[in-house]
Amino acid sequence: MKILIIEDDKIKIERLSSFLESQKIVIKESFQSGMLELKSNYQVYDLLILDMTIPLWEKGLNDLGGNYEQFGGEKILREMNRRKILLPTILFTMFDVFPTKEGNLTFDEINTIFKNQFDSFYIGAVFYNANEDNWQIDMSTLISELKT
Repeated sequence: MKILIIEDDKIKIERLSSFLESQKIVIKESFQSGMLELKSNYQVYDLLILDMTIPLWEKGLNDLGGNYEQFGGEKILREMNRRKILLPTILFTMFDVFPTKEGNLTFDEINTIFKNQFDSFYIGAVFYNANEDNWQIDMSTLISELKT
């Protein structure tokens, strides 16, 4: 299985890479690089693992990365939907609450919204907690659903 990961947190990348060690993975660390890879090469991937909060552009040698986008993952899902990039996608986030203008959305609420809005390719969400390994069980379950 070939997996594209759009994630900027080095620890999450390391944990995901270790967990997916038998898979071929490609990592992009920003909205811009992730979208470029999706537009150019989405056909070669079997799965996208997507963070919700990502910088707009990659970190350079002398900067810290560009303007974090709280709902960058949602923007990527919207672009995928608009461009008919129907790559199976799992949201992978360490936030359990997402503040919006209308109030907070919980992890479960976001997952339900995305399942409804992007039902042709969105598989589900996995909550990452650095102190626990439950996320690995949830990730395995969602990936196994892909194979059936």
